[in-house]
Amino acid sequence: SHDRICQYIAKESGSLVVSVGYRLAPEHKCPAAYEDCLNATEHFLQHMEHYGVDPTRVVVCGDSAGGNLAAVVSQTLAGRSDLPRLRAQILIYPGLQALDFNL
Repeated sequence: SHDRICQYIAKESGSLVVSVGYRLAPEHKCPAAYEDCLNATEHFLQHMEHYGVDPTRVVVCGDSAGGNLAAVVSQTLAGRSDLPRLRAQILIYPGLQALDFNL
């Protein structure tokens, strides 16, 4: 669903963009989407030399639920010394907090 914006970002920034087609709820229960994003990010970081990517310039990005996933993946990978550090995370209106509206 985000193919056009990913193509635009890649073209305008001169960057390689990897878009993860993670499994969606309700067909797939939590943590399926998170696991898909984490596995894809780990795989990319472990094999980025095949794509000619500068390991000091890797950024994760997402909007809405994807913003939440980008944040959680970033936090998960922050303590990993076996992988390059992410340079930044771009979170576009991420869902980061759940509220109980029944108070």
